[in-house]
Amino acid sequence: MNALTPSLAIVAARLPSPPSSAELLDDEVAGTTPDWRGIAVPEHLLQRFERRSDAAPLAARPIAGGQIHLLARRPGFGAVLLDAWDSTRQRWRGWLVTPDTAYADACGLVVEERDAPADPRAGLVLCDMPVTLAVTDLGACLGVFSQERLQAARWLELHGRANGAAAAPGVIARVALPGDDYALTGTPLSSELGKDGRVAYRQLLRQGLQQLQIASADAVAPAMSPVKAANASRWLKVVTAVAASVMVVQSAWLFLPKEGAVVGNAEFRSGGSGIETGVRTRVLFRAEATEAEIRTWLQREQLEIVAGPDTLGAFTVLSRNRQKVLPPPGPGNPLAVINP
Repeated sequence: MNALTPSLAIVAARLPSPPSSAELLDDEVAGTTPDWRGIAVPEHLLQRFERRSDAAPLAARPIAGGQIHLLARRPGFGAVLLDAWDSTRQRWRGWLVTPDTAYADACGLVVEERDAPADPRAGLVLCDMPVTLAVTDLGACLGVFSQERLQAARWLELHGRANGAAAAPGVIARVALPGDDYALTGTPLSSELGKDGRVAYRQLLRQGLQQLQIASADAVAPAMSPVKAANASRWLKVVTAVAASVMVVQSAWLFLPKEGAVVGNAEFRSGGSGIETGVRTRVLFRAEATEAEIRTWLQREQLEIVAGPDTLGAFTVLSRNRQKVLPPPGPGNPLAVINP
């Protein structure tokens, strides 16, 4: 096989659809549905907290190639994997990084366990979205790639589009790389209009990069007019919110308890008691808040995390008390912003 032709080897993970109401009912009748309401923080979120804690010592690391750094001006938007320093332009070349592995395409490199420690905000390297940035554009370090993994990103940028697999949103597969290595990546984007949420996701990301005045590695971004620049922050917040809503709609099952089903805007099935309603609120936690602090606060306030983190890094918490009002951010709680 030609070493430059990517081929899908085995499917490593397929993102399933949410269980049907009938399946949920069968589990309840059989008595196999666990009582998740007493769990303040779901297991997959605990893993994210652990990953973030493990990666925390990397935050102040001096900038170098192979590192993943937050975008300093808009850390909630994404990060960048640094490739090499361009001494002519005095800028770093790299690729956009987001937490959203479910949106991997054939040029997307999924951050995996061998890349640890890596903050969960670094989940997917978009090798088809190379960018150039000044040193002042770089924030905290989230992770460090080995030279082999950095080479995998370079290879996917050049050859990922040659992946001949059928478009299958939500499929993560092993792709053979030169030298008996492999990468976890996705399938090509669908050409059918409106059939692949990954296409709209990338359009939103590109528009956001333009508003942040972050140039593509292949072209210099046009200067923004004073009017556009003044509204960039406000516009980007809207774009990020739209991207987050796309992610939650397409992959809501990722953030809900496996035995919970979203029935309406804020209605949930639980146990055998039918439908329960509650109030959902989006929140951002302080960056330095620990898992223990967040867990204790959630239990004290009788809240559950039911979604997130989204592309802003925000979580959605549920209160079954419809009159519940969250306390303002301040001493005694881990909140940074309510309804970002």
